[in-house]
Amino acid sequence: MSQYGTIDADNDVSNFLVYGDADLDSVADAPIEEDAPDGQRLAGIAHDLAKVGTAEARHALLRPALRAAGFDSLCYLRVSRIGDTVNRIAYFNAFSPTGWAQRYLRERFYEIDARLAYSCRHEWPMLWDLSSIASTTSLAGTNAAGAASTTGAPSATTAARAERFAAAARDAGMLSGVSFGLNTPNALDASVVIFANSHASKARLPDMAIGHAYALAVGLHEFLSMRAPQMHRPAHTAELSDIQRSILELVTLGMNDKDIAERLGTSHHNVDYYLRQLKKLYHATNRVQLAYIAGRVLAAPATCRETN
Repeated sequence: MSQYGTIDADNDVSNFLVYGDADLDSVADAPIEEDAPDGQRLAGIAHDLAKVGTAEARHALLRPALRAAGFDSLCYLRVSRIGDTVNRIAYFNAFSPTGWAQRYLRERFYEIDARLAYSCRHEWPMLWDLSSIASTTSLAGTNAAGAASTTGAPSATTAARAERFAAAARDAGMLSGVSFGLNTPNALDASVVIFANSHASKARLPDMAIGHAYALAVGLHEFLSMRAPQMHRPAHTAELSDIQRSILELVTLGMNDKDIAERLGTSHHNVDYYLRQLKKLYHATNRVQLAYIAGRVLAAPATCRETN
């Protein structure tokens, strides 16, 4: 497991991680029969991957299936977002082009990748090629950098980033393909699987290839959900104390520290302490982000809990 990225007010390098075959092999085998009796829950490639115990065996299973579907590589990313801001990525790179995952995170291509933005919101497949995502990528970079001109055109910096992203993908042989978004138990997270090949146009991608790719995406997703729990950020809601949950609920109502303290019968110093702990727990950098997270992760509607 390796850490990549840059540290700033919004992104901590420890939240951008690359996982590989070595990380899977270092984890004790999951109890397959307990989690999926007789293989009934883990179907297809997921069950086959769970039955083998080495990286070589996994590649022997998945590489031919990937080529048979018409693709050269796939990228699997577990993405956490606050609104439109990506604040965590766990990237499984075993089937990606060599060095691509590290460069993708180091140069923060995730900020301008239209495929990632789309697949974090939608489960419907996105067909892509470099020419078709270029304009969308530029706009995404404009929003991320906050450098849009008054005409809505991307800035020179944004255009340069988009060009660098396209050139890097081209060098890696990733010219076209399809991406899928897959749901996760955590309301803030999504898993994105991006398939790529060296064809210049997405027009050469038949429906059957898309269906095969989706089956592989779901299978790998199920396998990694079982064998790589370290990639997944827990929802944390079960760990919250009553006062932490109450404070989260009141934050979503827009209450300030003093009002929360009065409502809960405690001091504003205690409220400030719990808020700092909650921000750390959810990787939120400010109160607005924490309110957004609270609205997503709380199982019940945000309602006030009176404390005696």
